[in-house]
Amino acid sequence: MLKKSLTAALTAALVLTGSSAFAGSKSTALSNGTLTISADDGCLVSGNCSLYYSATTYKKTGGSKATIQLAMTTGAAAYKDSQKSISAGQTQSKSWGGKKKSEVPDCSIAGFMVANTGTYYTPNLSVC
Repeated sequence: MLKKSLTAALTAALVLTGSSAFAGSKSTALSNGTLTISADDGCLVSGNCSLYYSATTYKKTGGSKATIQLAMTTGAAAYKDSQKSISAGQTQSKSWGGKKKSEVPDCSIAGFMVANTGTYYTPNLSVC
């Protein structure tokens, strides 16, 4: 009986902390910096497993001052921050808060940045 209870408890713990939880990031190296999308599972952040939390970050390592707008796309929606100026050695980041996993059609998001020199994207990052 004790063995059965212990097995059930371990199984429940594995379900809560197992393969559905994720945390990670994907980056694109640009000539004057690095653009990154990062995400954490709501199970880990807030205990709400139907959400994910993400952020888009640009670390500028060189070049002249630029105007950028950080953004994220889910395939169904795009979220954009306001335009900001950034110089070499600075980092700009935008947290997108808790978003519903159910509103991400293919379970992946991407960060992007609109700059005065063009639009740049990160690789897709899984949020499911």
